[in-house]
Amino acid sequence: MTTSTSPPSSSAERGAPTPAAPAPAGVPTRPAPPAPSLVWRPAPPAPTPESTGTLPAAGPVPAPEAAGAPEAATTLPAAGPVPAGGAGPSGQAAWPAWPPVLVAEDLLEHGVVAAFTSRAGGRGGPPYQSLNLGLHVGDDVRTVLANRRRAATVLGLAGLPWATVRQVHSAAAVTAARDRLGQGPPEAKPALAEADALVTAEAGLVLAVLAADCVPVLLVDPAGRVVAAVHAGWRGLAAGVVEAAAAGFARAGGEPAGQAAVALIGPAVGPCCYEVGQEVRDAVATRYPGAAATTRAGRPSLDLAAGTAEALRRSGFERIRVAGECTFDHPERFFSYRRDGPTGRQAGLVALVPPGTGPR
Repeated sequence: MTTSTSPPSSSAERGAPTPAAPAPAGVPTRPAPPAPSLVWRPAPPAPTPESTGTLPAAGPVPAPEAAGAPEAATTLPAAGPVPAGGAGPSGQAAWPAWPPVLVAEDLLEHGVVAAFTSRAGGRGGPPYQSLNLGLHVGDDVRTVLANRRRAATVLGLAGLPWATVRQVHSAAAVTAARDRLGQGPPEAKPALAEADALVTAEAGLVLAVLAADCVPVLLVDPAGRVVAAVHAGWRGLAAGVVEAAAAGFARAGGEPAGQAAVALIGPAVGPCCYEVGQEVRDAVATRYPGAAATTRAGRPSLDLAAGTAEALRRSGFERIRVAGECTFDHPERFFSYRRDGPTGRQAGLVALVPPGTGPR
């Protein structure tokens, strides 16, 4: 289980109630309820033969990612049934167990599914093994669509349309609605625009952002019935994508400072491993000083999660949960472009649904 807390600078979720005073002597006390957290369901991803090798040394990001190259367009085949066992695409071997997901379980009873996927539980081959959800990375399209259906099914979102954007490391945020989606399978509708954040107040629509080191962020207001999904790399963070998403969230009826609102920061490359040039660190740290960091080797790095949390606080969010898992450090759990070069993508997914929907 990954216990999520606010960043050290905020000590705890500021929206949490003040601890009760000690009970008088002789009066039985009740244990405090556990803090809300992100929980792996059904269990954390286990190491696989492909992921147990020695990690390479951290170093500068490969050229395509460093350049912030936009995602390529993809031609999609017709949808097929979600695999539930037996042979995988193109006669591959049997599908593995359902994919593990990192879920905000307390939000389920309020009608919100908010989760982050891992790389486990799919059927992709190298270098995309196995639950690659990215259609733009060169993987077999049918395998990716089947992986997306598996992720949706395990979250109780099967058959709902996905809203995505062509991520370009920008500060652009768009409003997602069913009537703006084009033709295609539910989990592979055309991207709405070139942008890096989506907002909706419409139920039954899955907002999805993809990452392989950048920060996936999910914004939720269960009371206002508004959600958002954000892709924050260093360029987008420096450009203000978090604030842009929060502004769109507020325009749609969400209240960042409301008692019910919460921001979830998913797994991303950690400061231990995200070495950058001094000019890149300065570009982000000038705006968010808390993002300045050093690697284990003492070289300049960025703490993208800390910078994202700072941006969220400035935008009014008081309840912030951080997964605290480094994508570079966990090859059995996550894709990492910094670690592997060409690879797959995990996702941050959020949807407004009937209360009680979600993994069981």
